[in-house]
Amino acid sequence: MKLYNLRQIYIEKDKFLSLWYYLLQHKLLTMKSILFTFMVCLLSSCTSVRQTQIPSDQAQNEYAARYLALIDDIETGPVLTKITELRQFVVLTIRNQSHAIAEETLTHGAFEAIEAIDWMTCLDIVDELLAMNYASLNGHYTAMVCQLESDDAAQSQYHESVMNQLLEAVWLTGNGESLETAFQVINRAERDAFIEFHGLEFIKHSVTRLDGQNYEVVTLYDARKDETFEWYFTQYQ
Repeated sequence: MKLYNLRQIYIEKDKFLSLWYYLLQHKLLTMKSILFTFMVCLLSSCTSVRQTQIPSDQAQNEYAARYLALIDDIETGPVLTKITELRQFVVLTIRNQSHAIAEETLTHGAFEAIEAIDWMTCLDIVDELLAMNYASLNGHYTAMVCQLESDDAAQSQYHESVMNQLLEAVWLTGNGESLETAFQVINRAERDAFIEFHGLEFIKHSVTRLDGQNYEVVTLYDARKDETFEWYFTQYQ
């Protein structure tokens, strides 16, 4: 799977990418404090959508510990194996409707901030977004952009590397050409971002089931090829 020159995509303002991507500067101490608080919420009081699959307290603690350890490893130097594992542990530790709503709210808020060219607000908002979900495609893309705007080349390159590897990790799950080879995504936000970063236009989608698993059939349009086609997605279980 090729890597994407996301910094160049941003600089050129590729017409196939929407502007709802926003900015975040990677603030290590702030991010970790927010992330710790969020993980405590998950382990103590947040309610899972899939009540029948709630792991034991011990398992939850182990998942949270591994999730945080993976973030530390990735911050030291992102590698595909760690990022692939991180996506899996996001699913194990963050599986509730309130989280999905909060992530969408932060995304919307960051979009408004970038429209207003309010970089400080963008920094704060996306800091929370990555703290909430460190495997967020949108979070790392916007962090890359923010660091680029802030003249911090090293951090911009770091987030670009994580972003590329998150995209590649999705490709490792399948090729999206059939139900059997569907892309496995964390949530709807990752699905939509994955589509956007390939310069594709979302046309419509439908839901089908196979062996008790829900699959989305997404119709897409590639303006560069003037071609309409379908990709198949399913969420990690």
